[in-house]
Amino acid sequence: MMGTIHALNGVVIGIIILQTSVLAPSVFRVLGEDHAGKFLRSLFPKFFVILVTVGILGAAFSFSSQQLNSAVVGLLTATLAMIAYLLIPATNRARDEGNNKRFGLLHGASVVLTMLVLIINVVNPILGY
Repeated sequence: MMGTIHALNGVVIGIIILQTSVLAPSVFRVLGEDHAGKFLRSLFPKFFVILVTVGILGAAFSFSSQQLNSAVVGLLTATLAMIAYLLIPATNRARDEGNNKRFGLLHGASVVLTMLVLIINVVNPILGY
């Protein structure tokens, strides 16, 4: 069962790296800021929903195999990704209204939440939970 749990950690890591390091920057380069923004507004909610889903699956597998530390990682993954998901409407609104300070704060919070998810999913298999 630990193989499945660690595979789910790997899925989270892969999704985050793909989204933040490959997809988002490439979209801006290819489509330009106006079109990229529209595309990413469609993509990022799905990104966070997938992270929530994988986190819940990881927690369920972990609880079923009595791996409580890994269950906490799964629950944290789901919770932090859900918070980031819930920030999306306010972040988009701030961008649309030209409120750069608020946008920067909300976008920064989303980035921090995503990085926390990445870190806990990298650390979990290393520590052997």
